Amino acid sequence: IEGLKAAGLTILVYLVALPFVFLAGAGFVIFFLATAWLLGREYFELAAMRFRPPAEAKAMRRENAVTVFTAGLIIAAFVTIPIVNLATPLFGMAFMVHLHKRLSGPRPELIEPSSERRLRSL
Repeated sequence: IEGLKAAGLTILVYLVALPFVFLAGAGFVIFFLATAWLLGREYFELAAMRFRPPAEAKAMRRENAVTVFTAGLIIAAFVTIPIVNLATPLFGMAFMVHLHKRLSGPRPELIEPSSERRLRSL
């Protein structure tokens, strides 16, 4: 279901951007920004859904929209490099997992107390 929603949104965004293709230079910028927004949105949600339910992942994306869009710009720039762009899925997911973890902050529930760790090592 999420994949179909993403595909529909992608088609809609590119159809809206299509009339701007004929504007010299502006068409490239508009398509680049649209691609950055879509890539940032989708890769972040995929990364966040590894750790959270879909509703929480979407809410987190909305709360950090500017940061996610900026990260999408980096991924979109990566896509523009021939041959290297074949690694986009790996780069995009790794980048967004790191971004998600940074935005999530410290998660005390994942840090086990040092006394328990010492007992386990014995």
